[in-house]
Amino acid sequence: MKIFQAYHFLQLVIFLSLTAATSVAAQKYAKPGCKDTCGNNLVIPYPFGIGENCSVNKWYTVECNASKPYLSALNHLEVVGVDLVNQTVTVNIMQKISDCSRTESVDLGSTPFLYSRSQNKFVVQGCGHAVMMDDHGSVLAGCSSICSNDATTVTDRNKCFGIGCCEATITHYIKSYNMNLTGLESLGGDGPCGFAHLVDKNYSYVEGSSSSYVKTSLLWTLSDHDFDQKRCDYTEDRLSVDLGNGTSISSWKCSYPYGPMLGNPYVEDGLELGM
Repeated sequence: MKIFQAYHFLQLVIFLSLTAATSVAAQKYAKPGCKDTCGNNLVIPYPFGIGENCSVNKWYTVECNASKPYLSALNHLEVVGVDLVNQTVTVNIMQKISDCSRTESVDLGSTPFLYSRSQNKFVVQGCGHAVMMDDHGSVLAGCSSICSNDATTVTDRNKCFGIGCCEATITHYIKSYNMNLTGLESLGGDGPCGFAHLVDKNYSYVEGSSSSYVKTSLLWTLSDHDFDQKRCDYTEDRLSVDLGNGTSISSWKCSYPYGPMLGNPYVEDGLELGM
């Protein structure tokens, strides 16, 4: 009898395992007939898509080149990740400014993207102060740091509190910005000035890095025309995106029914609501 019970218990375990595996495999992230991964299993979910016919519009088209995804219509920026909950795409972008002058960012003016207020932070590495401004000269963020004898490098993103490094949040979503570093000196006196950049708050930054690229998150927006092409799998929201000075733009968003979960709410039957 015990052998019989053990046999049926083993059958049940195998059945449940196969059911779970099938459910995970059935999760949909891309449009039907489109690939949803590039390179080392980086998921590219709709409204983005690998290839022209797989995205909501040209701005969301991803080119998978040498196992790396790029936004082909947006300065060929490398995609690091897509966040469906916060409606952001994180990209590698050349914004590590260090020429000691007023320098402009990549302009997102004609695109559906904005620099994310909630997912990025303004980071300054060096001794002195730096300011981030919009195109009209209004201050978006700024901070100051001091130097001590042992402040020669910054290695811990969680200790950027004014000794050789400082950080600040930006006031609203923006299409472009300028940086003024005229009051900033480099750590240890190894260069004419320090560094400043807008960086995704979930990624680290190290002073003196040989790369000029940093990971920055962009809010992506969907217009009425975009949304007419595809309805949400569960529920839809209309967001008001603050641009400062009392102005805003609207964007559609597909939401998860019970908070963050697996699957894609922008794809029909993209969520496993029964799990």
